[in-house]
Amino acid sequence: MLVKTSPSFSLTSHLLSAFPTEYTTATQHPFLLAAAEGRLPKDVLSKWLANDRLYIHSYIRAAGKLLSSIDLPQTVPKTEAPETQLVDWLIEALAGVRREEKFFIDVAGKYGLGVDLGVGTESVGEGAKLPGLVMIEGIFGEIIAQKEGFTAAELPPSDPLPWLEGAVTFWGTERCYLDAWSWAKSKQALAGSGPDAREDADGGALRNEFIPNWSSMEFARFVERLGGLIDFAVAETIERAGDGADAARDAIIARVEGRWKSLLAAEATFWPDLE
Repeated sequence: MLVKTSPSFSLTSHLLSAFPTEYTTATQHPFLLAAAEGRLPKDVLSKWLANDRLYIHSYIRAAGKLLSSIDLPQTVPKTEAPETQLVDWLIEALAGVRREEKFFIDVAGKYGLGVDLGVGTESVGEGAKLPGLVMIEGIFGEIIAQKEGFTAAELPPSDPLPWLEGAVTFWGTERCYLDAWSWAKSKQALAGSGPDAREDADGGALRNEFIPNWSSMEFARFVERLGGLIDFAVAETIERAGDGADAARDAIIARVEGRWKSLLAAEATFWPDLE
């Protein structure tokens, strides 16, 4: 997609507006509405939580591989390099998702939910997983393969921001998660549910624990940090291109738009269908 360059170009804003129908499908699903209205049965929520826990494992593996691929400045720059900021963000993300997995397990125990797809087994087959999880595992796997040089898609060393695809993937999945549960929170106010969360189909786990956590300002600021880092690095790269700014911007967009669209498809199918 060719777009004329402007000084205020934001790659993340461009991506958020590039496929509006797909983004709405990924972040405004009937599963989320049922969660907001207290209609989500424990077995359905448990299956989704079990899948989300395995998503965390895939996230950890991909973050570790991306970290190992980042070239940090060998001399001290005047301002902190985007690569250094990305390393900081990924390290915080790893600590955060480990806390999140423990949070899943604690809340599940409190409310009588399940978070394990492979009871009595050491591994889970793809047939037991939601299609969206399988797709996201593939997307994270492509990050790993690309960075280890196993695919033809690996960028030559001369290309700018070799970590960009990976960063956009992490930002995209976090942004979809934030917007999805923020949308659910906005629907809670319209749900008209009773004051006692114990009347909810899940016993109140979503209303009391999960939705407040997944739509918090702290989480929003964390996601925004990575988005700002990406936008700054991309804008700086385009500016350095001088007369070739239009071509540089179009090349960057071409690198990430397909991955972004694939990620939206995966996010949309990560939500379980309801009867």
